Amino acid sequence: MTPRLPPLSGTDRDPVKFWVLVMFFGAGVGLAALGLLLPGGPGARPDLGRALMLGNGIGSLGALALLWRARRRPPLRRFDLPLLLLAQVCTLGGVLGETFLFGSQFSSMTQLWVTVFAAGFLPRRLVWAQQLLGLASVTLMVWVRTRYGLNPPHLWVVEVIVTALPVLLTGVAVAYFRGVAEQEAWALEQAGRTDPLTGLGNRRALFETFGARQSGAAGRTGLVMLDIDHFKDVNDRYGHAEGDRVIRVLADVMREHAVPGDLLTRHGGEEFVWVTAASGEEALLARVNALREAFAQRVEVLGVTVSAGVAVTARPLADPAALLPDLLRRADAALYGAKAAGRDQARLAS
Repeated sequence: MTPRLPPLSGTDRDPVKFWVLVMFFGAGVGLAALGLLLPGGPGARPDLGRALMLGNGIGSLGALALLWRARRRPPLRRFDLPLLLLAQVCTLGGVLGETFLFGSQFSSMTQLWVTVFAAGFLPRRLVWAQQLLGLASVTLMVWVRTRYGLNPPHLWVVEVIVTALPVLLTGVAVAYFRGVAEQEAWALEQAGRTDPLTGLGNRRALFETFGARQSGAAGRTGLVMLDIDHFKDVNDRYGHAEGDRVIRVLADVMREHAVPGDLLTRHGGEEFVWVTAASGEEALLARVNALREAFAQRVEVLGVTVSAGVAVTARPLADPAALLPDLLRRADAALYGAKAAGRDQARLAS
């Protein structure tokens, strides 16, 4: 049973997301200021256009202030929805303001900024919501241009399609490449935490995942350290390929005796660690002995056995960095005792 790892979070991308949004909203402030500073244009409703431009600038400044607050109180993803809505409203306001003030829509491509932000950083449900909002926004932009623009399109529905298609496909492309990149990153994370021979977690997975599991009955957690007896003799007599098979057999038996929530890892060489809920020391010891017997039956022809050290704690897992080394030390001492007493047995840690 490999450890169930948490999905990649947006926390690691927060600095990138922050500066991308600063760039987008900062540019929005700049475009609004430029529109307000230019001489009055030939638009149909310049007063309304200036008001929309001003609203765009204020909204962009508000978004920058929200970003600053989010940076001081992470994670940034808590502000995804308000930032998305602000971005869409500011973009629409800026384009409509230009239309009413100057009769043009040169800034309509700023809709791409919202699309890239959503597709590159937001959860999938918000990406699709933004695509629908973006299509509605582009449709409204072109319709307003047919009514108030200096050069209204003759086929405004066609212009909606021509304008919206690149925006929507850009969002799809960015989301696709982001998904591929996240899958590759996930595969690398898995590879870095997985033992390639057995498919169990490795030592890194043990230390990184230990604190995420739940305590068992009465808050007890058990850690079992298992070691194949005389494993070097197996390699010397039967070859390393057979030794690898024995290791895989033990991993399979561990999976069969584990329950949901258990953490199974190969600690190194022929040594394994099993973290599980423990209703009591004797009950866990019985489970370990059942596992050992099942393994011995699987490799009976080779005469291979396994020894185990069992440590149980009732302490909470709030501080895994301190608790895990103590459990490992106690289980290792118990395992050493089992080896010294003749092997092929399990011992409880004191």
